[in-house]
Amino acid sequence: MTTIVSLLKDKAGLSSTKMALMIGLSSSAVLVLVRIGVAAAGQ
Repeated sequence: MTTIVSLLKDKAGLSSTKMALMIGLSSSAVLVLVRIGVAAAGQ
């Protein structure tokens, strides 16, 4: 995971702020998916 992030950073030349934003968005998206999965399993 860390290597992928560093590769993306080098390729796009993104600032650390943008990287933090992307990581935050992806982690929240994962949380939403987990919640949907739990809700579907509960039914």
